[in-house]
Amino acid sequence: MEYKEFIKDIPDHPVKGIVYKDIQPLIGDAHAFKHSLVGMKQLCNFVGVDYWVGIESRGFIFAAALADHSYDGFKMIRKKGKLPPSDLVSMEYGLEYGRDCIEMEKGSGRVIIVDDVYATGGTMTAAKLLCELAGYEVVDSVCLLEIGLTEKHDTKCLISY
Repeated sequence: MEYKEFIKDIPDHPVKGIVYKDIQPLIGDAHAFKHSLVGMKQLCNFVGVDYWVGIESRGFIFAAALADHSYDGFKMIRKKGKLPPSDLVSMEYGLEYGRDCIEMEKGSGRVIIVDDVYATGGTMTAAKLLCELAGYEVVDSVCLLEIGLTEKHDTKCLISY
């Protein structure tokens, strides 16, 4: 399947100079969405995984669906202040257009981290460190697409630009 035909470019969003990759047409097409999930799962080392961890917010779409498809659990990495205050771990990190802070509830188990777009790698790197600080073992990471800003990384991506 040619997934790129379902990805729409939005120039200068969220800030000038950024070309936003709109995945809404892909997830809006049941056939394309299902095939993208199968493709993402096939990229991963998912044997013995306890949780698929979704990064807010679009990573939730793919991680929750992959967890359901794999009969595994689902965990969330959210922006600071979005999770109920309990036993949380936080991490601040840099983006291609600013800074952010993410949080996750402490726990244990083997996880695969999921997001929609791999850009500079800042979010995924922070997510991996956050999962480890929270007590999880990261066994893999996957994104729907990478936009080609970082050549060397170990996150598996279904679509490359």
